[in-house]
Amino acid sequence: MSLYTLAPKPGFDRYTIQVGWNPHRTYFATVVDFAWDPVTDPENEPDTVRLGLLETILDPTEVLLAVAPYADIPADLAATLRADQAAHPVRH
Repeated sequence: MSLYTLAPKPGFDRYTIQVGWNPHRTYFATVVDFAWDPVTDPENEPDTVRLGLLETILDPTEVLLAVAPYADIPADLAATLRADQAAHPVRH
């Protein structure tokens, strides 16, 4: 399994943005604000992105496009994710 934490873009500092490869079947992406408290801040609900939990994603560009509004994406990350998949193929 691989996991990469990305630097948030300006204005999205509240989010933790991660992408990676899970050799059980899929690429995944999450964009989450772990500090948000709905009791104390109900008017400021954060965006949440969770891909690869229920669906199978076999193209890394799909998860990178999903997190692109929130994070700076290194130019070589798609190639790195593909290499992770090649090194740890889907388990059957």
